[in-house]
Amino acid sequence: MSLKIMVVDDEPLSPKLIRSLATPLDHTVLAFEDGQAAGQRAESQRFDVAFVGMGTPQLDGLELARRIRKSPLNLETTIVMLSATDDIDSLRKAFGDGADFVLAKPVAAGRIRQMLAAMDSPGWKGKRHAARLPLMTEVICTSGDQKFPLRSLNVSETGMLLQGSAEIAEGQEVALEFKIMEVQGSLNVLARIVRREGTERMGLGFVALAPEDLNAIQLYVLGRLRDSTPPRDFSNIGMHRLFTP
Repeated sequence: MSLKIMVVDDEPLSPKLIRSLATPLDHTVLAFEDGQAAGQRAESQRFDVAFVGMGTPQLDGLELARRIRKSPLNLETTIVMLSATDDIDSLRKAFGDGADFVLAKPVAAGRIRQMLAAMDSPGWKGKRHAARLPLMTEVICTSGDQKFPLRSLNVSETGMLLQGSAEIAEGQEVALEFKIMEVQGSLNVLARIVRREGTERMGLGFVALAPEDLNAIQLYVLGRLRDSTPPRDFSNIGMHRLFTP
């Protein structure tokens, strides 16, 4: 399908890059340098995706995100904030004002290609929330004063499946430390054991993920939605941290 894309940024590099990647795919791109004009257009035209710079003039990106989200035509529009900073407070505020994803500048072409490919697939929003994508990475699971070296098998926005031996009962809360490709530093999250599969596998549900950790997992999942087939149903699972190019 053809996507209708809004790009709002006072820096010319991001709009130029997004247009160069989207136009050959028959997507329509409307670029704006100031948020006021973009906000007015959002009240009269529907967009599938809005890439919004957080520091746009006239109407800042956070206020513009709120305005887009309040427009009856764009209640379901995917809002991607483009941030020049990895400040955690700014990231959390972006999610609070309606952003679905946050990308760090300079925006990487590969990341935009992944997003456009996923968004162009049928029913992508539903797949994004339900998908459990393979993630093979080492995970340090801490329960009380015990640490267990485990390995993840898959991840979603709500939890993950771990493999390895750990004497932890269902319902118990644990701390997890692990890395995902392209994320700066380790993710440190809380999770609860929701299911055990024998002695070597257990499904965990994330507990109160920080927005930056959830963003990291969402972007990881989104980048693989189009070409990946979700594994068989192990558990319903998810996470976040700011991705960098």
